[in-house]
Amino acid sequence: MTNTTASEPWLSDRNLVTRLQQCTSLPSPPAVAARIIELGQDPDVSMGEVASAVSLDPALAAKILRIANSPLYGRRRKTDNLRQAFILLGLNGTMTMALSFSLVTAFSGEHQGGGLNYTLFWRRSVLAATTARVLAAHRRLPGGEDYLLGALLQDIGMLALDRAIPGLYRDLGAIQSDQEAVRAVERERLGADHAAVGAWLLQRWSLPEILQQAVAGSHDPEALQTDDSTRDFVRHTAAAGKLADVWLRDPQLALSEELACQLQSWFALDRESCVELLSTVAFELPDGAAAFDLELCDESTAQGILDQAREILMLRNLQVIHEAEQLYRATESLESRAQELEERNRRDAVTGLYNRAHLDSFLEQELARAREHGWPLSVAFIDMDHFKAINDNYGHQAGDAVLKAAAALIESGIRESDLAARYGGEEFVVVLPGVDAKLAERAASRLLRALREHAYSLPDGRTIRATASIGLASLSTPDQFRVVAEMLRAADDAVYVAKREGRDRVVAHRS
Repeated sequence: MTNTTASEPWLSDRNLVTRLQQCTSLPSPPAVAARIIELGQDPDVSMGEVASAVSLDPALAAKILRIANSPLYGRRRKTDNLRQAFILLGLNGTMTMALSFSLVTAFSGEHQGGGLNYTLFWRRSVLAATTARVLAAHRRLPGGEDYLLGALLQDIGMLALDRAIPGLYRDLGAIQSDQEAVRAVERERLGADHAAVGAWLLQRWSLPEILQQAVAGSHDPEALQTDDSTRDFVRHTAAAGKLADVWLRDPQLALSEELACQLQSWFALDRESCVELLSTVAFELPDGAAAFDLELCDESTAQGILDQAREILMLRNLQVIHEAEQLYRATESLESRAQELEERNRRDAVTGLYNRAHLDSFLEQELARAREHGWPLSVAFIDMDHFKAINDNYGHQAGDAVLKAAAALIESGIRESDLAARYGGEEFVVVLPGVDAKLAERAASRLLRALREHAYSLPDGRTIRATASIGLASLSTPDQFRVVAEMLRAADDAVYVAKREGRDRVVAHRS
């Protein structure tokens, strides 16, 4: 990949470079952002290290939790704590969103300089960022947060120039809403534009080179000398900026032929797809804006865009959608087959739940994270009542049928972030990350009721009823359970108490 920032002609202007370097108010990453940048360069970085960095800024942690609960991630269940939010966003997503929020928080509150319209600047930046993420989802690209960050930073060179060159933007007025006109003025007065300066700034911050490229080519991606995958990322950033300009210029879907042709050329998007894209942006704008503490447009404007988009989208060819879905499923098949093979090795052959080996590995990781960060963690130990009698009276095939049905009930009654495993024989274990003792007892009571009320069908056509006893162990202090075996033994001890007290009940371990 060619580094476009190292050979820019404007860098030969030592006066401009010196003014940028010596400007005391030049944007620089705050402490949390700098730490995240440092972690991002470590290939072996762990979720725990990222969590520690994010936890230094309570407001940042709150934003991460809020974005995880927003429609941007389509969650049906509420994300209750940071541990669950990190599971949802993933390591790279968490780092990218944290860096985005941290940078915006640091820079959006400053208004000194040469007359830059900060309100307009941040409206365009956040509009572009929201659009970039929606466009990534529309194109089924992984890592939507990376595209969001590239679009968010594409005009950051304007912040640097506004502070280093007082008066640069003061007389531009309404021209600031026209990016091409602004760049023309910058080149005339400085011999460089904010895209080149922004890429230089990201290089000074040691941000990934692909972000430097995205900023450098954000207005003219075809001018870059780079590989195809990077060019696609740069085009994505440029398209997000152009679509943001549509919102700022005419929020009533006045897509120009030039822009429609550009999007079709870059990404094979026709006009109807562009309209669908803008309607999705309109829907997600309130959450995107709230995440960055900005107000982008009033509700009536967004609703008007949605209404017009719906009318146009009614004319879309359903067959095209169907074909696109088929193509998507075909591209996923190879990856899913490999995942299926790996998954089989971690599953119990009879019940389909995770096996003991995977349970031990998963619980060891969760216990270490919970102890390190003070996160809640609970374990439910489930033992089917009178299971030997079922085997003796109805046969082992009947016993296996009851185990399969019980496993299905347990798995359907837990969250995506939980883990259910067969511990051995008629015993199951459920790991509940981010769940304290009170919530664990509620969850266990629901499972107990489902197991009790189910009619178990046997191979010979008969049905029987069966109950279970559940023991709970919850981490109340970081030093309570030092190893996995201690926590499982505590939950198992609680099961024996439940058995002695009459079975078909939930008992929590008391330390």
